[in-house]
Formats: sequence, structure tokens, C-alpha cells
Amino acid sequence: MKRKIFSSLLLVLFAGTVISGQVTEGEKSLRAQSADTTLGWKKGGIVSVNLAQTSLTNWAAGGQKSVAINGIFSRFANFKSEKFTWDNSLDVGYGLLKQGEQGYRKTDDKIDLLSKYGRQAFKNVYYAALVNFKTQMQPGYKYEGEEKTKISNLFAPAYLLAALGLDYKPNAYFSAFIAPLTAKFTFVTDEDLSEIGAFGVTPGEKSRGEIGGYLRAIY
Repeated sequence: MKRKIFSSLLLVLFAGTVISGQVTEGEKSLRAQSADTTLGWKKGGIVSVNLAQTSLTNWAAGGQKSVAINGIFSRFANFKSEKFTWDNSLDVGYGLLKQGEQGYRKTDDKIDLLSKYGRQAFKNVYYAALVNFKTQMQPGYKYEGEEKTKISNLFAPAYLLAALGLDYKPNAYFSAFIAPLTAKFTFVTDEDLSEIGAFGVTPGEKSRGEIGGYLRAIY
């Protein structure tokens, strides 16, 4: 009986080895393709909402009750052909915190839109153009006791960046973009913030332009 079982096990192992070998040979070329060599569109993203609450009752060590909520929306759509790439991403985040007897205060607020086009110069290096826009959704305040002062708002600031340079992309997960020619525009459309010259604009003006260089590395 033991010999029969042992023989059966050897037969199963041998068959599994043969089958595995056949599959490996048949899929060898497919498995060799990494994500960075796959052509066409690659899309994805996340949506996340986190809620946290701290409740303290007769807590000798002290502390404050709190409620926090944070939301994240992140989406990307990247296209790759044999000669060019086009990467697009949108990140939106918003968070609120209520601590003790205070009202709700922001902990996160962002809109970040990025688009980058590249045409192959040589292996893993592309001539590239990048456009990046950033702003926020709600007014931001600086708190001093019960007083609060507005320090930011929707499109105050807003940043628009346009750059031309080289993009090094050895795989689908890493990119190093170097742009010796870059234009950056700062917008402050809120009248109150514009009047005090917030974010580097001339008092009373609503925009500011700058020229320089730019380096962006993403993993």
C-alpha cells in the first residue's frame, strides 16, 4: 500500500513538473514583458474616506475629544506607444478636524492636475513638455485664540507651471524630469489677499510670472 502511494506521488510530481515546464515555455515571452513595456493605456486610481474619533471620559492623563475626517480622490491615465508617452494625473484631497470645543478646521485641501507628454529621444529618455496646475477648494485661516485671519482661498493661490526638458523613464514606476526652461504663474484672485500682496504678487495685482528651471522626480 505504501509503495502504491509513493508511486502515485512521484507520478503527480512528475506530471506537475512537465505541465509547469510547458506553461513556462509557452508564457516565457509574456512574463518577460514588464509594465513599462506594455503599450496602450494604463489607468487606475483610488477613492478613500477616513473617519477617526477620540472620546475621553474620566481620563486621568488628560487630553481632548476629537473628530477627524479625510477624503482622497486620486486618478491617473497614462498612454505609451513605441515613440511617445502621455501621463495624466489628478489628485484631490480634503480633511477636517474638530478638537475639544473648537469648530471644524481644515487639515488638508488640494487640487493637483498634471499632464506630461514625451517623445522618445533615445532609450528611456524622452523630449518632454509638462503642465501642472494646483489650487485649493475652501478658504484657509490662521487661528490665534478665538480670532481667525484668512490666508488663502480658491484660486488664491493657484499655480500654473509649464516646462520643457528631458524625462528619464527607465520603467513604469520611476520618472525624473529635468526642465531648464520653465515658466511659473501664481494667481491670487481673492481681493483681500491680492491687496496685501500675498504669495509674492505685487499688492493690488492678481498674478505673477517667473522663469527658471525645474526638477521633478516621482516614484
